[in-house]
Amino acid sequence: MPRKTLEVTVEPKVLIWARKSMGIDIQKVAKRLRVSVDTVTKWELGEKKPTLRMLKELARFYKRPLAVFFLPAPPKEPPLPTDFRVLPQQKRGILSKETHLALRNARRLQSLTMELAKSINRELTIEVGRANLRDNAEMVAIEEREHLITGIQEQFDWRNSRQALNEWRKKVEGVGILVFQFAMPVEEVRGFSLIEGNILTAGLNSHDSINARIFTLFHEYAHFLLGTSGICNLEEDSEPHSSTERFCNHFAGAILVPKKDLLRHNLIKSNAAYPEISDEYLGKIAMSFKVSPEVILRRMAIFGLVTKDFYRRRYEEWKVKAEREKIKKKGFGISPAKKCLLEKGFPFVSLVLETHKQGIVTYNDVADYLSIRLKHLNEVEQLIKGET
Repeated sequence: MPRKTLEVTVEPKVLIWARKSMGIDIQKVAKRLRVSVDTVTKWELGEKKPTLRMLKELARFYKRPLAVFFLPAPPKEPPLPTDFRVLPQQKRGILSKETHLALRNARRLQSLTMELAKSINRELTIEVGRANLRDNAEMVAIEEREHLITGIQEQFDWRNSRQALNEWRKKVEGVGILVFQFAMPVEEVRGFSLIEGNILTAGLNSHDSINARIFTLFHEYAHFLLGTSGICNLEEDSEPHSSTERFCNHFAGAILVPKKDLLRHNLIKSNAAYPEISDEYLGKIAMSFKVSPEVILRRMAIFGLVTKDFYRRRYEEWKVKAEREKIKKKGFGISPAKKCLLEKGFPFVSLVLETHKQGIVTYNDVADYLSIRLKHLNEVEQLIKGET
């Protein structure tokens, strides 16, 4: 006699919420579960019940605990940050599963940071200024840079862009900002900023180039100055958010490439006001500041060293070239411990380890919070010691 399949009663609104909160359409759900679109539709209309096996598969696909599906109504969650992306009208608000998951993870880590800090009576302090769109982005960048770095020579002395990203991240974390790195589609999102209570969090796209992540870090820093949470792709040519994104891009360029240091650069002093400038020439200057050539050219356009028309034309050429050359880059193999620290950052990882040391959280909690197997914990601890 065939075994009876157990069907489960689930509130349809919970099923709809779980799917939409991951940015997944019904067709993808049906494909993953190998059922018809009509079957999934009937689950969400309450006309049919899923089996327990299917519900477990949904929980895995939606990255939710099974218990969530037995709630009488969808749980309340904060709304998504403001969407500052420049996109075709029909794509506004559409986010992939990867980006939805990154935002959820960031918010969970924010919440854990507040809880763990409170458990050991640690005060979370933020030393970030305030600004508004009427302020001069150049002057705001000068003031904030003074809090972060001793001088331009320190920046010039970094070996390469990878070291620059690590050093800038430490400095930004040092003023109380959490910096996480998540894998998201680059063509969709470059980064995001979250403001929850007294916690500021910047999310960088680990699929993006190193130089792009450096710029994104300070673009999101500018959002904190303005007091805005946002999802960004760093474009700035559409209303209603163009003024905000222009300010954030201007600030990021100004803090990474200060005006006085650019104009004093040995490759700039004798070659000012060039009508045309080669990628090779820009690359040499960019290498000094550990930024992309596009950042240097934009700064030169701001100060009249090249025309804005030339900047826009070259920028569009770079965009087309990047699209043509877009390939799935394979990351270098790194240990789980290093990956943990790169993704979650020194402040959060060290906080988890400190609360574990004091007996507040268990080994299982540590493994859960850091998304790591316990056999790698010793290496994580050694990496943290090396950072201090």
